[in-house]
Amino acid sequence: MLNYPIGIQSFEDLRNSKCVYVDKTDYVYNLAYHGKTYFLARPRRFGKSLLCTTLRSFFEGKKELFEGLKICELEKNWIKYPVLHIPLASGNFAKQGTLYKRLSKCLSKYEKQYLGATNDNEDDLGIRLQCDVEEVFDKTGLQTVMIVDEYDNPLINSKHLEEDKEIYRGFFTVLKDYDEYFRFVFLTGVTKFAKTSIFSGNNQPDDISLDPNFSAICGITHEEMMSYFSDEIKAFADKKKISTEQMVALLNKWYDCYLFHEDGIKVFNPVSLFNALKKTDLQNYWYETGTPTVLIKRIKNSTFDITSLKGDIEYPKDKLKDYKDDEFRTDIVPLLYYSGYLTIKSFIEEGRLYVLGFPDYEVETSFFNSLAEEFYGAPSEQNGFNYSDFLYDFHKGDIESVIERMKALFCTLPYATDKSLRLIERDFQNVIYLVFTILGEFIISEAHFSKGRADSILINKEYVCLFEFKIDQDAQTALAQINTKNYAGRFKMDNRKVIKIGVSFSSAEKNIVDWVAEEDK
Repeated sequence: MLNYPIGIQSFEDLRNSKCVYVDKTDYVYNLAYHGKTYFLARPRRFGKSLLCTTLRSFFEGKKELFEGLKICELEKNWIKYPVLHIPLASGNFAKQGTLYKRLSKCLSKYEKQYLGATNDNEDDLGIRLQCDVEEVFDKTGLQTVMIVDEYDNPLINSKHLEEDKEIYRGFFTVLKDYDEYFRFVFLTGVTKFAKTSIFSGNNQPDDISLDPNFSAICGITHEEMMSYFSDEIKAFADKKKISTEQMVALLNKWYDCYLFHEDGIKVFNPVSLFNALKKTDLQNYWYETGTPTVLIKRIKNSTFDITSLKGDIEYPKDKLKDYKDDEFRTDIVPLLYYSGYLTIKSFIEEGRLYVLGFPDYEVETSFFNSLAEEFYGAPSEQNGFNYSDFLYDFHKGDIESVIERMKALFCTLPYATDKSLRLIERDFQNVIYLVFTILGEFIISEAHFSKGRADSILINKEYVCLFEFKIDQDAQTALAQINTKNYAGRFKMDNRKVIKIGVSFSSAEKNIVDWVAEEDK
């Protein structure tokens, strides 16, 4: 049985533990000899930390860890460079001073290893780093390698953003001002932040996030999966009593389809794939290992229409590539992409537009579950809302119970007092949309017809429910619109029962106050 590297981020630990390693060391060699300063954005749990520690082991000259790997056929010198490794993936960065202390601690470790003593009498981290790399060069004759893992995580979680950005400005300015003392610099993150000196002015890092030559530097390609895990896939297929081809199709549905350039190679999420193969169980491992709450809260508090995500989204390629997040006030679509909730589906050459959509079933389910919990204010078991009861009522065509459950749900929702009618209506429709999406029902939001568009259409095997919502208007007005616009006409040849529901929502009471339903004859 294979030893999967689940939870292991250290390349040295992985190799010493005899874990399976999908060889990416040819990318390491290309980075080391074809450039100097890089930035790579990839979603969480995609192998960025492992890549960083692989680079660290390579530049520390630990040849024994690379025996049998591609890089051994390429590298001949194995020089042991001084390495400053700054891991920032974890830590309570909401607490004031945490970023400063973490950077100081990393510098102390670097100083002890290469200078024999710490230089912590200097309070200015930028000056301290400047002195350190000069002294290390004078002592060893070698330039320093700096590796910064998840550089943006402290800023994403900071409650003292301007203070922490100022720390970064002073610290990372050294990379440009003292460039001659650095052999190699590698930074990773989910997104780029403006006003931190890293991505401003001249001598910016080479951003390889949308570089086709590095599209598969993290993640597992289909070819790699079949090469490294073919026996495990066959065993998984045998357990489920299906063919290997069917098993691969299921793995593709759940965990495949990340694409980081239109000419790149599609890759699997490695953590999800490894968990599925190890446990021989298709589950939502993305959701189990946490979701970025800051992103979810930001979506809820924005004007972003989540129903647009059920279809694909067109977005300018150049705008996606040049995206920098400045205090979370910019467009949400790029952040969804870089966080791993959207990926490239295709490219429209005319207009240079990416078509973005959910990568796979696992991520889509995770996204809507996380967003639903944020909109509802509490998990369903705490606010009394039960998905299965809702689904049971809908499948029976019991519209009265469906409406009553909606009303009970809206009683639990936290509403901002300063929202416009348009935003209140959006929240109302978003919550209903989330409910039915999570239930697995087919939902069309604002479906277009020849004479207008219905707010929502909910479809299952037995029923088609046409919903029209009106804010501060009576339910009969809503039902009359369904009839006048003949929204039910497209379902005349459908064998399912068609139910038309007009709903009145009060902006003052923030809830449903009236409804009326009739079956289409």
